[in-house]
Amino acid sequence: MRVENTRNSLPSQFIHRAAFYASHDELLAVAVPVVEDALRRDVPVALIASSPTEARLRQVLNGASGLIHLPPPEPLLRGSGQAVVTQRARELRELTDWAGPISVISEHHQYRPGINATAWVEADAAMNVALSTLPISMTCLYPTGLGPQADALRWNHAYLVDQDGTVRENTDCRSPVDVLAMHPVSAPVSLGKPHKEMTFSPWQLIDLRTMVTEATVTAGLGTDRADDFVLAVNEAASNAVEHGYGIGLLQLWQQDGQLICEVHDTGSLDEPLPGLRPPHPSSLRGRGMWIARQLCDLLHVWTDSYGTHVRLHATRD
Repeated sequence: MRVENTRNSLPSQFIHRAAFYASHDELLAVAVPVVEDALRRDVPVALIASSPTEARLRQVLNGASGLIHLPPPEPLLRGSGQAVVTQRARELRELTDWAGPISVISEHHQYRPGINATAWVEADAAMNVALSTLPISMTCLYPTGLGPQADALRWNHAYLVDQDGTVRENTDCRSPVDVLAMHPVSAPVSLGKPHKEMTFSPWQLIDLRTMVTEATVTAGLGTDRADDFVLAVNEAASNAVEHGYGIGLLQLWQQDGQLICEVHDTGSLDEPLPGLRPPHPSSLRGRGMWIARQLCDLLHVWTDSYGTHVRLHATRD
């Protein structure tokens, strides 16, 4: 797999806006002017929206060209905001490389399967990290009545859009670190007792790679996918022994055509969403988790009172 790491530390170009709607008509009242403004400036618009909303937008806009459909996240990713954003960042990075600046309309609704407001908070914070250097203006559309998560959703956006289309600066906007300190990343659903596990030190990473390699064969992963996954797990394990007092724990599950590994250590995270921002090409550090996120189907990082945990997935082709 080709891993891009050529982005440098540029000033932030990402513009993140939020609007709240009580009905589908209110959603369209906000979205249509945003789309029309972008198309007037010859800026392509990427739609992350339900099929009915996309159909209505295309109808209202008389089938205007310049609209790009982005499919919903893979079911595997749902519930992990950072994993959704890793996928989205790849797609949007390719779009900006091809088209230059783009506008994104991202619809959120409470009936989306497997997605809740807590995951949206995580995803929005992750967007601010992963897309910071890209020329993207994103408007997130949220239903009203989200309860305690509504404030946190606002904190992730530098601008708010009123129903009359007025865009105003959000004085309550906060950094991703501050948002996730108050709304920590959730642990994924427990998988039960692992099929295999091992405690490892820096001198046992070869044994760890051997164990994961054997599991990829049993799981039926193709050669390239298996090699990528072993490297991803190795990067997470290397981080664990570097930052977790020299000892880590690897757990492994095989289920439904998936190979799942978790890497645990007793260290803490300075950054709640490591590996989302592409490293500077001249940097000798900070590449491990970025590489790991690019090489597996899902990577989710969370912390608790026991330490730092990383879950990685690979799915059989």
